[in-house]
Amino acid sequence: MSEQQDTNEGTVKLTAVEGIKTASNGLYHPMDKEVGNASSKLGEECVQLLKHHGAYQQDNRDVRTDRKKAGLEWDYRIMARTKFPGGRITAEQYLMCDDLAAKYGQNDLRATSRQCFQFHGVVKRDLRPLLHDLNHLAKITTFGACGDVVRNTMACPVIDIDPRYTGIGVNLIALANEISAHFLPKSTSYYDLWVDDEKVIVHEDGTFEYKPRDAKPVEEPIYGSTYLPRKFKIGLGVDFDNSVDVYANDVGILAVTENGKVTGFEVLVGGGLGYTHRKPETYARLATPIAFVSREELIPLIESIVKVQRDFGGRANRKHARMKYLIDDIGFENFRAKVFEYAGRSYSAPRGIKPSAQPDYLGWHQQAQAGFNYVGVWIENGRIRDFEGSYQFRSGLREIVSRFKPDIRLTPHHNLVLANIRDEDVAAVRAVLDEHGIPTDSGISPLRRLEMACPALPLCGLAMAESERAMPGLIGAIEANGHADADVIIRMSGCPNNCSRPRTAEIGIVGSGADRYILYTGGDYLGTRLNEQLAEKLTLVDVGNLVSALLSAWKANRNESERFGDWSARVGVEGLKPYVETAAQAT
Repeated sequence: MSEQQDTNEGTVKLTAVEGIKTASNGLYHPMDKEVGNASSKLGEECVQLLKHHGAYQQDNRDVRTDRKKAGLEWDYRIMARTKFPGGRITAEQYLMCDDLAAKYGQNDLRATSRQCFQFHGVVKRDLRPLLHDLNHLAKITTFGACGDVVRNTMACPVIDIDPRYTGIGVNLIALANEISAHFLPKSTSYYDLWVDDEKVIVHEDGTFEYKPRDAKPVEEPIYGSTYLPRKFKIGLGVDFDNSVDVYANDVGILAVTENGKVTGFEVLVGGGLGYTHRKPETYARLATPIAFVSREELIPLIESIVKVQRDFGGRANRKHARMKYLIDDIGFENFRAKVFEYAGRSYSAPRGIKPSAQPDYLGWHQQAQAGFNYVGVWIENGRIRDFEGSYQFRSGLREIVSRFKPDIRLTPHHNLVLANIRDEDVAAVRAVLDEHGIPTDSGISPLRRLEMACPALPLCGLAMAESERAMPGLIGAIEANGHADADVIIRMSGCPNNCSRPRTAEIGIVGSGADRYILYTGGDYLGTRLNEQLAEKLTLVDVGNLVSALLSAWKANRNESERFGDWSARVGVEGLKPYVETAAQAT
């Protein structure tokens, strides 16, 4: 692709990132010149390319001011993200990740809302050793975990062990792996930079350089030389399990069952929750059903969708480059026609199937396999760390995984499932969980059970407000106001990129500045409806007071069995505004 793009409005200039990708020789150059040098940071071109290799350059924002006063550069760190299709890893892989987090990171792992691990606090000189060891020792890749490609493919994490899935005929974790492999970039740059020791010359001072590389153009049959305009997310659910939030994905796939068997797949397109504050041309959008297909038709249809986004998605403005904008810009019918044209055929119309549940998998469950069990353990905001005087997540999980060798499943609610625990080991595993204060479906309030917060400060460069560090105190304040019993989905994000999916929660909290938040209400418990803005410019204390007031009003005025999201949607924003005023007076 050239430095310009032809659109219906004429020719527009492409973003600088498009030029960086084009000139990179398959996501390689100039990283080959900077990864091994003595500098503590990478230049902007490398920062953009590094995302495709599964890592972001960040800095510790807590110490920016002090370092500036001392005449020091920022404390640069790197976040590296794995790819676990369907969230499944072995006990050995988990232990290796834990070891590497201690060796190269900040001594903790972060489970994400997309079923991955993130290594935080990695310094630049340790990035290659980390990625090298992940690949060689753990057989784990980070390639395509970030960047303008199809990212980690999500799937229901207990599909192969929970009795409810027995006999449905499709293993979604296996399908997630197939989709992931199909859309993995073909470039050898990842292996040349991070994995292949034959291509590296290491110097005595610890710096290194790469041997000359074959400069032939990289053939990317799906992505082309400029890859996609922006990130692309795929999630696989079942009509009775929407834990992956299919409507929030660029491509959402809902396996449809009849009499316990999968009869086909409802495919949805154009979901995405990120936007920019005060930029109405950016917005959250739920995915729209496009077709109902068989197992054999699924991947060819997805490939056609990806290629349409590749060729027609916006490349002149990265804030308006997700596929949801292409669909709305050209119209859904035109988009569908273009997808079918690329596929060389049409597909059956969607059936309008919606999910009926959003399980979190917490607690103990008997597996479909006789004599085995799985347990879903709650991880506060996904941070696998030993908290002083509180949860001992890291040491407790390490003991269990070392002793009992369970399979590990990362859930879309950034919790963990420990699978294949033998009947005779259940009591011992329970004892270790209890000893380390690790909750399952007990030991936490209903209010905390489905909470989610993104990492935000201090390391995320996009964060506008606190999230992970603020969420425990916020929930504690709401509990203190008498609402620990509220079975309500509350999610919090430090910025409008919405990694923790607050816009599909019953209550969404989105950072807009230092200790400033926007509150959204009226989302559907099942993830099928966006919430709406109720109040803005709230402090964290304001948020706690307002949420408490709303929960009190819900309890007093709801219909029988009416969930908070449905009640608040029924009452509407105007009907809820008096509670905003009441809460403000109480602050």
